[in-house]
Amino acid sequence: MKNANYMHNLMVPKKIEFPSNFLGPLLNEGFPEGSTISLVGPPGAGKTIFCESLANSFVKSDVSCLYVTTDRVPADIRNDFQQLGTDILKMESKKKFVFVDGYGWLAGNSDEIFRVENLANLAELIILIERASNYLDGRILLVLDSVSPLLVHNPEKDGIKFLQLLSARIKNWKGIGIYAVQTGVHSKEFYNALAYLVDGVFDMKMEEEGGGIRRYFRIRNLRFMAHKIEWTPFAIESNRSFRLQNPEAI
Repeated sequence: MKNANYMHNLMVPKKIEFPSNFLGPLLNEGFPEGSTISLVGPPGAGKTIFCESLANSFVKSDVSCLYVTTDRVPADIRNDFQQLGTDILKMESKKKFVFVDGYGWLAGNSDEIFRVENLANLAELIILIERASNYLDGRILLVLDSVSPLLVHNPEKDGIKFLQLLSARIKNWKGIGIYAVQTGVHSKEFYNALAYLVDGVFDMKMEEEGGGIRRYFRIRNLRFMAHKIEWTPFAIESNRSFRLQNPEAI
């Protein structure tokens, strides 16, 4: 019996505690170490808000954040964290947060320690991410915001290979990976391959209701974890934070 319990403990990965009430009734367990999630939605749905809110919650615990940005300059993201009430410069100095800048090269300059010279060179990006991970202390949340610009400069099949390599590293770190992806701009085959590759898929959408726009979130699937799958409305607060809403209260 002792041997059976020992083997069971080896097979069941430890969980990284999820930020309290972040996903409310949809998911209240921790993520298994090594989990990867794709966050899929149209432009403006709130994917970056979700990623920043999640990272903001995690860096206040024992989890560090490696933030790979391909859509915006790191300075803009630092400003977002300031609105969330977190001094990211202080977190960076404490080795709790680090950027890999995949956007600055488009403008021809970047002041970041870890910066991409060309997004068409995915091998270079993997090396930079590996180096950045060594800079951090503790377990790691990796945010890739977003995958879609990579596919402007690389074939989709190369993008999938890159994400396979990245996911393997996240499992080796016993961390968590969140990959933001735009809907409607890639092939059906890419979305299917990505869903197969990751451990879970989170969806976002926007709908016109009552003369305005309402945003919705759902957990489409998540391996090995109990979760609810219904679409749930969410709000973007004045400080640019993500908050699920109670449908019955709307």
